[in-house]
Amino acid sequence: MLLGFILATIFITLSPGPSIIVLLVVSLRQGAVAGVKFSAGVISADAILISLSLLGLGALMQSSVLLFNIVKWAGIAYLIYLGVKQLRASHKVNIEVNETGSSPYMQGLVTTLLNPKAIGFFVAFFPQFIDPTQPFWSQLGLLGPLFLFMVFAMFTVIAFLAARTKLLFESNKGQITLKYGSAFGLIGSGFAAAFVQRA
Repeated sequence: MLLGFILATIFITLSPGPSIIVLLVVSLRQGAVAGVKFSAGVISADAILISLSLLGLGALMQSSVLLFNIVKWAGIAYLIYLGVKQLRASHKVNIEVNETGSSPYMQGLVTTLLNPKAIGFFVAFFPQFIDPTQPFWSQLGLLGPLFLFMVFAMFTVIAFLAARTKLLFESNKGQITLKYGSAFGLIGSGFAAAFVQRA
């Protein structure tokens, strides 16, 4: 069961989504350290959402139409905002200079906290790997930190790999591809989130 949890975490973490897109953009534009800070923001948000799920607030949000829709539409607005911001940004990739604006950590935190699928995911994900014949809290005490560690480790590796691939985006064509690809990816993620329903 633990092996299944590890494999599921790997596949889920590496699946395309807003966090991966923003991580790549931050790492390319601001460098690997900024990418690690973004990853720390994602992990902080994940820890908060896991805690809320354990306290039963995840189930409450899933059952409350108003609360779910508030988080859902705030998340949609934020993803579209990030996409539009990317469209308006210069397509020149320069990781030598740290860009001003919102901190990478806060971007990671907010992007994840406002993901309408996130808390529902944690409510549904962890019970699949809990053995009902074993103590609940001891299992969660292992799976929760393991999940956070794995996500942070994979995001950190991605941040360093992305920063190292800057050469691929030094051509004008590559920089334009990065700009518009990430922008429309974020805006598309926002519109896709509009179709997310409560579990």
